[in-house]
Amino acid sequence: MKKVFALCMSLSALSLTAQAAPTQWQGFFKGQCELVAPGKGSLYEFPMSLEVGSPVDNRADWIVTYGEGANARPRNYTLVTLDEAKGHFAVDENNGIVIDQYLFENKFVSLFEIGSTKLNAEYELHSDGSLDVEIISYTFDTIREAQVGPYLVANYGGKRIQKCKLFKW
Repeated sequence: MKKVFALCMSLSALSLTAQAAPTQWQGFFKGQCELVAPGKGSLYEFPMSLEVGSPVDNRADWIVTYGEGANARPRNYTLVTLDEAKGHFAVDENNGIVIDQYLFENKFVSLFEIGSTKLNAEYELHSDGSLDVEIISYTFDTIREAQVGPYLVANYGGKRIQKCKLFKW
């Protein structure tokens, strides 16, 4: 009987630690975003929400919605745990695109390329339940390269920053 109890406790502990969305990230976040361009400043503002569901088999809803009401454009993604011990997760866009992201304490980060753009995305969760989202896009091709000793130093042009402040509802 003690062995069965110990096994049940072990399995229970595994299911608690191996989850697609860390508990503090689960919920509905909503707020405003601003799109900023270098040399032009703020281009426009728009509403955004993020819904992070409860995990089922190391997968959780990660639903990003731009706009509201009739103008809402939801993107039904899935957050997948790849290696929780290493903080390695991925956002599966459910269309063939999978974006790896890493959890550094309270911040998910990713760097990826789509078409002719490189994107650096950060989602930072604060202790008050607010969430800062920043997606910076860069040119795909370098704007300057230099060989410095054994290192190639490459620079990319900044295109846009999407800055969002979301609050947990």
